[in-house]
Amino acid sequence: MQRYISPIGFSPHLVTRPIIAAGISAGDQVEILRPTQPDTASEERAQNAVDDVKSTLAGVVSNVTVAVEEIDLEEFGTTVTRCSQIITDREPRVVCLGAGATDLHVPLTVATIAHADHVAQTMLYSDLGQTTEEISMPALTTSLPGRTRDTFRALSTADVTEISLGDLTALTDVDRTTISRH
Repeated sequence: MQRYISPIGFSPHLVTRPIIAAGISAGDQVEILRPTQPDTASEERAQNAVDDVKSTLAGVVSNVTVAVEEIDLEEFGTTVTRCSQIITDREPRVVCLGAGATDLHVPLTVATIAHADHVAQTMLYSDLGQTTEEISMPALTTSLPGRTRDTFRALSTADVTEISLGDLTALTDVDRTTISRH
């Protein structure tokens, strides 16, 4: 079973084309991320787009589950965090980019880059070229060795704006020269 994650705006083909190109199969699950709509007319257009996605996918393959997650776009950081939670929730996952409002597309892209190790495949639909392709996300994150991670964790959780090497040494139980190197 594959799990697809895609934002949606008002254009259902921006969602369905990358999912179909990735090879949707019976038993797969599609999670549509839909922004909270500001008014009744927009809400109706968004729901029509979701209904069109469900109808199109049902015509391509049977037994596909489509779930809709409404995302509040009030604050960028909160939206990135919610997209991150969705990506890291369950495996396997294919993230489809290229659809949806920019206010949702950008946070989902940031979350996809941040959690690239949790993403099996990233698909992109280009409305300009009417093309779908698998893309590689840039590797912008790294894994830190255990002791280095402890130092950075202590720095990030210290409830001060400045901290001395001695205080950091006491917090981490790592010697001063090692802290200095980190």
